Amino acid sequence: MSDERKRSLTRFIVHRSSFIVLIALLSCHRPETPAASNAPIILISIDTLRADHLPAYGYRAVDTPHLDAFRRDAILFRNAYSHCPMTLPSHLSMLTGLLPSEHGVRDNAGFHFDGAQHESLPHLLHDRGYATGAAVSSFVLRGETGLGPLFDAYDDATNARAGAAFRDYQRRGDLTEAVAEKWIDAHSGPTPFFYFFHIYEPHVPYEPPEPFRSRYASAYDGEIATSDAIVGKLLDHLKAQGIYDHAIIIICSDHGEGLNDHGEDQHSILIYREAIHVPLLLKLPNAKQGNTTIDAPAQLADIFGTVLALTGIDTKHSSLLDLPPSRKIYSESLYARYHFGWSELRSLIDERFHMIDPSSASSSAELYDVQRDPGERNDLAASERRVVSTDREELAKLGNAIPQPAAVDPETAAKLQALGYIGTMKKSGSGPLPDPNKAIASLAEMRKGIELAASNRIDEATSLFRSILARSPDMIEVWTQLGDTLAGSGRTEEAINAYREAIARSPVASPDLILPLGNLYLQSGKLDDAQRAGELTLASSPHRAKTLLAGVALARHDFQTATRYAQEVADEPANVLLLAEIASGQGDYAGALRIADDAQRMAIDRELPAVYRLDFVRADALARSGRIDEALAAYQREIAAFPHDLRAYTNLAVLQFLGGDRRGADATLRALVAANPTPAARALAARTRATLR
Repeated sequence: MSDERKRSLTRFIVHRSSFIVLIALLSCHRPETPAASNAPIILISIDTLRADHLPAYGYRAVDTPHLDAFRRDAILFRNAYSHCPMTLPSHLSMLTGLLPSEHGVRDNAGFHFDGAQHESLPHLLHDRGYATGAAVSSFVLRGETGLGPLFDAYDDATNARAGAAFRDYQRRGDLTEAVAEKWIDAHSGPTPFFYFFHIYEPHVPYEPPEPFRSRYASAYDGEIATSDAIVGKLLDHLKAQGIYDHAIIIICSDHGEGLNDHGEDQHSILIYREAIHVPLLLKLPNAKQGNTTIDAPAQLADIFGTVLALTGIDTKHSSLLDLPPSRKIYSESLYARYHFGWSELRSLIDERFHMIDPSSASSSAELYDVQRDPGERNDLAASERRVVSTDREELAKLGNAIPQPAAVDPETAAKLQALGYIGTMKKSGSGPLPDPNKAIASLAEMRKGIELAASNRIDEATSLFRSILARSPDMIEVWTQLGDTLAGSGRTEEAINAYREAIARSPVASPDLILPLGNLYLQSGKLDDAQRAGELTLASSPHRAKTLLAGVALARHDFQTATRYAQEVADEPANVLLLAEIASGQGDYAGALRIADDAQRMAIDRELPAVYRLDFVRADALARSGRIDEALAAYQREIAAFPHDLRAYTNLAVLQFLGGDRRGADATLRALVAANPTPAARALAARTRATLR
């Protein structure tokens, strides 16, 4: 070999070695997290939003101009997943960086987050000098779940109350947005802030306002367009206030929606991709890395570590800005286990495969190639056994313990037993549990029963619910649906029995079962039982428990105790009205009217619509003060806003009759039945007519 040839090869080897070293160094380099010290931080959660129903993720059947504009300023995470298709556990994973099994909240009902035991974004940021606030749109995220104490200010106002319709357990997103604007404006000075903003569109019921109702054939898509407009208004406000550019803004969803892709119309039970694949967008200050996309698997728990890293807080948690190209993300749903007596579901998903594993020994795992089959139609478990086996081994390392009823003292146990609670859980070893993926079809009957009840076809609904329970007596949610239907039709004793059955079969002593039972006992005059329910839930649901106990004390004319409890929960208009009722009970009608006015001012300040029973309480005090014309008008306002408030009709009819307006009284009672065509309403109208003769 010539000397020149040797020198040429030597130069090539040296240069190639340098190149290899350079590549090695680059492959080991971890991207530097952009500094964002003291930047405002806004976490925006759009409940129940599927990633694959957004134009930013390739969907073309809905327009989202505001989210599209935001996407151009943000990093989009194409493959982001929720750890649970339920609102409360999922949001706690965002705020803590923990899996549901780690933060301890495994369901929307029956669990309480202990902020003293776990770090959270609002607490850590507060310690760094941040003001922290939140406005949420769903009763599911109410402050007493443990979320409220995490923040300096937590606005969760809804019209939720015993016996309320489902829509009263949520607040319109535009109203929540107005609350958010006020808080942000008050905290847009030199002190940095963290704000959590949550809207419930596009959660059921899908009722988009115009112009979106007429524009979209799909009501779900219409609600997505509505949510886009709401979020757009907030983003525009941030821009107008000079906050947007230098802020860290995260937009995501807590979970998706089934839309019957695999037999589930809504969410909570199944954990296919339509339920756990969520949109996730991160805007950095000055739109750094804007309009970029990251394909690596991301999870909602990464939000926690991302915010900490951006604000300079040391953390071992993963960050969205430093994702490995491959990892397995865990999701679970215990909803079927707790509410229907079926198997729980757990899954692992990475950049290619999604393995879903029911715990029941009689069920097989499912495996999908999400790159080639994103709709998860072709189960590969039989042909990819090694992948299934490996993923099951990984799941086993995470554990599969289902929270058991906590040990209670003998006195508490006796009270629970008096309400029907037994405290047992069906074990897998006692027989195979139904696989939710297969049993989901049976829920169509329950949905039909709910529709029948909503249409006031009460006898048909209750008959269908009882037929389901005769075959599947462990379906707790069907027991509660039966109880609610019976209660709404005035069959209170039967409703009590249905709730007692639900409690007896529940694996945990859930306040979400005990408190409705307590309210039924209060309605039926069984005050000792109602008080027992309130006392049992004081620790887990203090706000609702004290509301119940105030009502019990008021029914006993124990005004001192009633006032004490009512004052402790007078942070929302509905409970301020308790103080007005107490004042009326003591003959202080002028005081009752002043308190009712206070409740109305609070509702206006919180951007709430009409408050249930506000005008009823006002009308009662006006009538007892001899101000009959004003009382008549107040009852009419109550009926217009809440046509299912039966007592408002009967009280109005009595006042009309006493004033000589017999035709008006009869018309009011006819209107009662027309708006509430139930046996209970007809019986109440008949009793009232008999009294007025």
